[in-house]
Amino acid sequence: MTQTSKPPKIVIVGAGTAGLNLATRLSHKFGRHGKAEITLVDENLSHMWKPSLHEFAAGTKGFDEEISLLEHSHRNDYSFRLGRFTGIDREKKLVHLQAVNDPANRPLAPKRALPYDILVLAIGSRSNDFGTPGVAENCMMLDTPAQAKRLQAELLNLFLRFQTGALCTRNDKLELTIIGAGATGVELAAELREAAGQFARNGIHKVRRPDAVTIRVLEAAPRVLGALPENISMKVERHLRELHIDVHCGAKVARIEPGSVHLADGTEFTSNLTVWAAGVRAPEVIGQLEGFETGSLGRLKVRPTLQTLADDQIYALGDCADCPWPAKETSLPPRAQVATQQAEFMERQIAAQLAGKPLKPFSYADHGSLVAISNEGAVGSLMGKAIGTITIEGWLARRAYRSLHFLHRKSVLGTWRATLSSLIGGASKRIRPKLKLH
Repeated sequence: MTQTSKPPKIVIVGAGTAGLNLATRLSHKFGRHGKAEITLVDENLSHMWKPSLHEFAAGTKGFDEEISLLEHSHRNDYSFRLGRFTGIDREKKLVHLQAVNDPANRPLAPKRALPYDILVLAIGSRSNDFGTPGVAENCMMLDTPAQAKRLQAELLNLFLRFQTGALCTRNDKLELTIIGAGATGVELAAELREAAGQFARNGIHKVRRPDAVTIRVLEAAPRVLGALPENISMKVERHLRELHIDVHCGAKVARIEPGSVHLADGTEFTSNLTVWAAGVRAPEVIGQLEGFETGSLGRLKVRPTLQTLADDQIYALGDCADCPWPAKETSLPPRAQVATQQAEFMERQIAAQLAGKPLKPFSYADHGSLVAISNEGAVGSLMGKAIGTITIEGWLARRAYRSLHFLHRKSVLGTWRATLSSLIGGASKRIRPKLKLH
């Protein structure tokens, strides 16, 4: 870049774990020094760490931990643009954005296009319903902050209706069903049990009966957490049963109807609230991009450098990228750990590209997996060169789990802000307001 040339335009689409992390890093390294123009695009006005969405949805963690993208962009000297990504004009180097409206269908941001020199796609993943009839109409999802807020509101309304008698239920009890026993499903089940306890302590007296709230998890595979080691799966299932959560493995869902879930073997479950958490896939817009090759879960295929196969100036990272994992002879899984490491790598990769240096391949270091199963409990494994692989659970595992969230907030907020936020959040764990119902 010569002294008279304009700074390159770097556009990042998606303000999730990978996108917000990368925007923060690039703004500090290049944006503040006038070496590049950094723009972050998202259809939401705030960021929430996706692995914690189940806690927000259950109401056991407050929405005060949301990060405003407008405020964050101002503080970190990059540009934020509200918009829904719809496509790319590679010839003109333009990112196309669809209009965004508010809940009253009034326009918030018009349809438009943004120019780029380097484009990074970090648009995450969405729930995969596998074409199961009735899912879209009768299930709630947990992919975005907006969906988490909607689920929390539905949950509160459901318990209020149960308490007041406005909701007539079978055997005078509530039945909550989660379909899918991956990390999201089992963590949400545990948080819903915690939420039921909070409701019981704060005015919803009818759920004080031990059998008043049935929480069930349905999993088509032979065991919960099929992607994790079997010993962790067995420990998690044991803890779920200790929390009085019904676990049904080998339970393939055939269809969802209003108020009921039907399995392929003919079994029917009554359900007052059904949440679909059975799998993930890339957003549909990925499959609509002309000239790009997709791989597992509909994700964009990328080279080890994280460049897309179609265009060297377009990168993909996080859940939407199908990145090779040579050590396992497969693709990297859609996990927050992958997204975080790729964001850190992309800072160095873009620095090399702007300096005209050779690009390097991304190397993933698997540090293990942690699954939260109660307010003070978790189960998982930690991996490292010095310790090998160890299994941990209980208080220590929960602290390790919370440290992951802290490290993410530290990367996007800075050490002092993240520490202060953590101290305040830890001291004021979300307590539901006491309700006086007559």
